[in-house]
Amino acid sequence: MLIVENIEVWYGKVKALWDVSLEVREGEIVGLIGPNGAGKTTTLNTIMGITKPRSGRITLNGERIDDKETHEIIKKGLFIVPEGRQLFPFLTVEENLLLGTIHGESWRRRHEALDFVYTLFPRLKERRKQLAGTLSGGEQQMLTIARGLMSRPRLMLIDEPSLGLAPRIVVDLYKVIRALRDEHKITILIADQNAHRVFDICDRAYVIENGRIVMEGTPEKLKSDKRIKEVYLGL
Repeated sequence: MLIVENIEVWYGKVKALWDVSLEVREGEIVGLIGPNGAGKTTTLNTIMGITKPRSGRITLNGERIDDKETHEIIKKGLFIVPEGRQLFPFLTVEENLLLGTIHGESWRRRHEALDFVYTLFPRLKERRKQLAGTLSGGEQQMLTIARGLMSRPRLMLIDEPSLGLAPRIVVDLYKVIRALRDEHKITILIADQNAHRVFDICDRAYVIENGRIVMEGTPEKLKSDKRIKEVYLGL
């Protein structure tokens, strides 16, 4: 479904990604784990066209997308849930959700999409007229994911969903992410420092450090590696 091949990204004179390659097959949850500053966000932003690679290729369903703008990529069924939530705090929950319907087809189906996300997140329906900035951290993360779902994507990129959330909220959030794949057939690439949670739900994972993919495999394979145990799992 998504193939990233040998991409390299520079910020001015600083190289951020070195020959990064990964693949996400339809129906999978694929993890991208690594420490802060490893290149997770840059990788996702490059897939979305927010950051442009200096070399390499990115294809979605066989079509090259690394030369396309973000709004064009969204129309092809790809959406990102950004790190840090990035909501509009002085707009209501429902107004934030409607911002996820940025192209013609999703806008025409906005009422159907609202029904879908309100069924998935009933708490957001209860707070639909409430300002987004007054929600709890967990509710804001739910709203960020729900906004992404408004375009009814086939593939979602989710960046650091557990950042700044209480452990109990993280458990609930990861149950929702798993349900998006299992019940709603949305393929997911999730980047997070929380290796424990990622390994619990993913089919395969990549480890990125200093802008390079250093390891990949199933959760079972990665959890058996001594260095992964020590650095990422605290064992």
